[in-house]
Amino acid sequence: MACTPVERISVLPSLEKPLALLFVDIADSTMLYERVGNVTAAALTQRVLAHLRRLVDENRGGVIKSLGDGLLAAFPLRDDSARTACAMIGIEEQYGLRLRIGIHFGSVIEGVGDLYGDACNVAARVQQIARPGEILATQALVEGLSPDLRGRTKPLSNVAMKGKTAPIPVHQIRTGDDAEDAIDSTTLGFSLVSEVGRRMVTLHLAYRGQDITLSQSLPRVTIGREDSSGLRIASRQTSRQHAVVDFTRESFLLTDHSTNGTFIRSGGSPPLVLRRDATKLVGSGLIGFGAEARDEGQDHVVAFRAELA
Repeated sequence: MACTPVERISVLPSLEKPLALLFVDIADSTMLYERVGNVTAAALTQRVLAHLRRLVDENRGGVIKSLGDGLLAAFPLRDDSARTACAMIGIEEQYGLRLRIGIHFGSVIEGVGDLYGDACNVAARVQQIARPGEILATQALVEGLSPDLRGRTKPLSNVAMKGKTAPIPVHQIRTGDDAEDAIDSTTLGFSLVSEVGRRMVTLHLAYRGQDITLSQSLPRVTIGREDSSGLRIASRQTSRQHAVVDFTRESFLLTDHSTNGTFIRSGGSPPLVLRRDATKLVGSGLIGFGAEARDEGQDHVVAFRAELA
């Protein structure tokens, strides 16, 4: 009797074994449910997950478990995980949505229906910092790829991860000719403040006469050089799709997807350079999209102010 993909990678469940771990998640799934309704969104999500499972099976991998609007898969071979990730990105247009994918290679211990070990945490973190439509992979994964696949990777930056004494090098795996030069991604946010009952925090972004106010009722703005950006930054130092600000889990999150990084100045603190890491944004200050923020008059600088409504 032929064994299933999961059985192929579960020969020694009590011992550590090296596997390529792939986390994939449907980006902006909350907005999808709001846009098309619960029934339609749930049906679409299930169709997409079923398709993702087939792609894993076709590439000699095994689905370990479903994770809400995504899944965790494992592969004995690095190349199979990378090819699966590229195939997953290839179905996005078919369903009209975007995926975030993170891959890492490391030792894990298999339990009943799950995997355990630091490698799982690293793979999950890499997926979390990927932008919609992007595949990110660690150096441990990339260094073992065959030459043709390794040629499709581009080094980004070293990512600081919780519990790690040293940053981990992260690469982008490109699936076509539309990839921009190295893409860095940083997440930052600030929490809502409760005094007497719950009071809503607003975030004001000011740039060259434009003033955008974000709140729970206006939860998202895209920032970049593209004309279609919600806040267009007219600077060559700014990436076409530089950042997205979202209201999520009672915080405003600015996720940076840029080539040159994000530079934050707030109060009297030294400037903070963010590269795929997280920090709270409080009070007021300047954000440099692509270079250091020296003053509000620079063409890549946005002033921010968080306040209680």
